[in-house]
Amino acid sequence: MSVLFTGATGFLGCRILRELLAGGGDEPVVVLGRGGEQSLRTRTEAALTWLDTPCLPPGALDRLRYLSGDITVPELGLSAQDRARTADGLTGIWHCAALLNLEGDPVPLYRSNVLGTRHVLDFAGHAPHARLLHLSTAYVAGRRLTGHVLEDDLSEEHGFQTSYEESKYTAERLVRAWARRGGRRATILRPGLLATDRPVPGHLPGQPLDALLRLIEHGLRARAALGRGLTRYLRNAGRRGDTLRIRIQADPDGEGNVVPAEYAARAMVRAAARTEEEAAVRTLHVTHPRNVSAEHLVAALRARYPAISVHLVPHVPDPTPFENLIAQQGAGVLGFSAQRRTYDRTNLLRAVGDLPGPEPVDHVYLARALDAGRTLLPA
Repeated sequence: MSVLFTGATGFLGCRILRELLAGGGDEPVVVLGRGGEQSLRTRTEAALTWLDTPCLPPGALDRLRYLSGDITVPELGLSAQDRARTADGLTGIWHCAALLNLEGDPVPLYRSNVLGTRHVLDFAGHAPHARLLHLSTAYVAGRRLTGHVLEDDLSEEHGFQTSYEESKYTAERLVRAWARRGGRRATILRPGLLATDRPVPGHLPGQPLDALLRLIEHGLRARAALGRGLTRYLRNAGRRGDTLRIRIQADPDGEGNVVPAEYAARAMVRAAARTEEEAAVRTLHVTHPRNVSAEHLVAALRARYPAISVHLVPHVPDPTPFENLIAQQGAGVLGFSAQRRTYDRTNLLRAVGDLPGPEPVDHVYLARALDAGRTLLPA
């Protein structure tokens, strides 16, 4: 008996894997990833051991086995011998590997998130007793702005804000068709926008909110390149009460669902342990019970950048070059706070039992999360 795990070095994947190991037992976990086995071991252990919770029992890392492979390649790039050996006795497949890119070329997203899922499903055909746990996102709801999204809802009726959302929607359709066609069991886990208020080491994957920091600080660096005066200004303006005003075209009353990554991982592993299912495919919204308002995000940005005054407005007349940059490159990031929809959590709550809910996410939490991000400004 063993478990196959993809995405062990990812922002959420490493947390899920640590939760699995913390649960005890001696079931081997086969970590599949790119590069040689020694390189994969080094990267995985680095991703696991910087976390301080939950506590790992002695020898927990000894349960890990490492397998060089690539989800974007047919048969995961495995030889027939490795494929047969890995599939033998496999009881579960955690498919956490994915590419998160809110802007730019959609082709890499399709290759990783859609074809990658297809290749994992093909491999699962060699392991008929393995249950699939597929990591998706609550944002497969796409451009649907209002209403209460049920956990089994999956529709392209409203379109998508980003290619990332569309790729994860398509991957879910593949999983459902695979389970229905082969009579297989699958659990689809849909987290909200993941965040952490704990600093992430620079050699490990950052959190999704880092994309917003990169956007703002890229613009500031571009302006700083015109003269070092901007950097000095930003450092000292807060003391003088001066601010750099930035208008962002967005819904001031919009909301987004932000869930602490630590809670999401704990809830997913708790839910996975519940094996009784009424249907072949079970979908869970691993979301926060309360959305966070766009104004809370603005307040958090003001706390991180005292010299910048961010304003959400319905329209930006005569935008500055910096405001144009945000409008052009930030649509995907800002779109995550453009909805007023809510998420059903019935299946999740049934599966996690008495697990305490996530901590509140407000402007205070978001400010800590943004402080945990990587700064790009010149020293």
